[in-house]
Amino acid sequence: MECDTLITDGTVVTATDTVRADVAIDDGEIAAILASGDDVDAETVIDATGKHVLPGGVDPHVHMMDPGDTDREDFPTGTAAAAAGGITTVGEHHRTDPTVLTADILGDKRDYLKDRACVDFGLLAGGHPDNIDEIAALEDAGTFAYKSFTCEVHGVPALKSADMHDLYEEIKRVGGISMVHPEDELMLNRNEERIKAEGRTDGSVIPEWRSKDAEQVAVSTTLQIAKQTGVPFWFAHLSHPELVDQVNHAKAQGVEVYAETCPQYFYLTREDVEEDAPYTMFTPPAREEADRVEMWERLANGEIDMVNADHAPSTLDQKAAGEDDVFDAPFGIPGVETVLPLLLNGVSEGKVSLERIVEVFATNPAKILDLYPRKGALWPGSDADLVIVDMERERTLRDEDVVAKCGWTPFDGLTIQGVPETTLVRGTPVVQDNEVVGEPGYGEFVPRT
Repeated sequence: MECDTLITDGTVVTATDTVRADVAIDDGEIAAILASGDDVDAETVIDATGKHVLPGGVDPHVHMMDPGDTDREDFPTGTAAAAAGGITTVGEHHRTDPTVLTADILGDKRDYLKDRACVDFGLLAGGHPDNIDEIAALEDAGTFAYKSFTCEVHGVPALKSADMHDLYEEIKRVGGISMVHPEDELMLNRNEERIKAEGRTDGSVIPEWRSKDAEQVAVSTTLQIAKQTGVPFWFAHLSHPELVDQVNHAKAQGVEVYAETCPQYFYLTREDVEEDAPYTMFTPPAREEADRVEMWERLANGEIDMVNADHAPSTLDQKAAGEDDVFDAPFGIPGVETVLPLLLNGVSEGKVSLERIVEVFATNPAKILDLYPRKGALWPGSDADLVIVDMERERTLRDEDVVAKCGWTPFDGLTIQGVPETTLVRGTPVVQDNEVVGEPGYGEFVPRT
């Protein structure tokens, strides 16, 4: 056969299989998965001997702030960072300027970004009491999902239970999917009032302020409303294993709910948050050491559906504003380029299988967003989005190597084993031998079908 590109002698890994094979790519799609050594006439040959070939990541939880506060991040640098981390499709969130609450705003943002993305992208919209009548038009425009908050954070108001019920009924009616940030507003406010009355401003306040109890109450309330309305949805950044158990219990009762978590809950603990705040200030915060260990177990056992970045960078100067008073610092950490390396390190340490990493990093997110098998798969006819990784290679994560605009990582100094080296989007290299070679404007808008 003839094709544009042939990846030879690699080990192809999907969510269900691992096989030594060649990957033939033609016209931006996977043309065939072939036995190594089959006779193929290719214009370009990539030697993957000793390497693993995975589907490119699908991450629907990134904040690029573009258009908006692009001192923190923008689409050219943020999507280049995603590519460096093996992510080939991102879902950008609604908290930009203006906030995406209508189909017109989504269309304007889509058009603005068309020349700014290195990888493919979709857009999330906000789920608010004042845009319920816009949900149908947003769905027609291809919105990935509708994000709502059960607490006020990042300047976004909390969604009250009655409004959530109405919103979920409409999302269900139009065939959409919701995403929920679960922390109970009233409990957070009570915690904050008590802590400020005590005059405390150091990092130790963060786990008490953004407590496990507040997260648990929000999850319980949201699950009940979802059960009543039948809406499909996922919880963002679940921080501890009890919540994962609660989600899986609801699944067994017929609720269409998915559990998302992030790498920081596998690597950081309460002690890291307290000692390194405000630079380790994100919400919900990392929990106890025992929770961290159990999160790996939940991942290995198939109880977590997605591991996403929640890429929400701030500059070091912005974070430094909270050194004397953490309440003055913004929440969020960068992470879009470290999700896969941190997960691969878990494979190298024997905590989880490589097939499970493919499932939570690529296949499940694509399925949840109705992008599968165009995305998240290595099937004939799928987009040729893939990442070649070296599972034997070690690398020390360093601030100076960060591609994201903020230029730092909370994992600075951590040595990991398992490195993404080459990333292709629709058959074209955007990262080659650890160098970003893709150009803004190559990435395409991907609507949820």
